[in-house]
Amino acid sequence: MMINSLVWTALIVVFLVLEAATSFLVSIWFAGGALAALVVSLFVENLSLEILVFLLVSLLCVAFVRKIAMKHFKASLSKTNLDRIIGQHVIVKEDVDNMKNQGSIIINDVEWKVKSENGEIIQSGETVEIADIQGVKLIVRKED
Repeated sequence: MMINSLVWTALIVVFLVLEAATSFLVSIWFAGGALAALVVSLFVENLSLEILVFLLVSLLCVAFVRKIAMKHFKASLSKTNLDRIIGQHVIVKEDVDNMKNQGSIIINDVEWKVKSENGEIIQSGETVEIADIQGVKLIVRKED
C-alpha cells in the first residue's frame, strides 16, 4: 500500500511539473487523476482499482473541466498588434491592382503591400478599410 501511494505522489509531482513547464493545460488532468488514485490507495490495496480511478478521474477532468478552463483562458487573450489593424481606415499610397500585383499603404510608418478584396482597382489617395490579412499582404476594400 505504501509503495502505491509513493508512486501516485511521484506521478502527481511529475504531472504538475510538466504542466508548469508547458502551461498549455496538457497534464493537469492526469495530476487530478493521480490525486484521486492516491486517495484510493490510502484506503484500499488494489492496484487495478487505483488505475481505474486514475483513468476515470483524468477522463472526467478532460471532458468537463477543460471546456470551462479553455473559455476562461480564451477570454483573457488579447489581439496582437497585427490583428488590431483590421478595420482601420487608411489612404492608399500606390494604386491597388490585383492583376498587376501592385498596391501599398502605410500604417505606423510601415509600408504594406495590399490587394483589393473584390479585385477592383483602387486609386492612390483613396481611403480604404483593412478587411483581412493573407500572408504578408493586407486585403482592403473601398470605404463606403
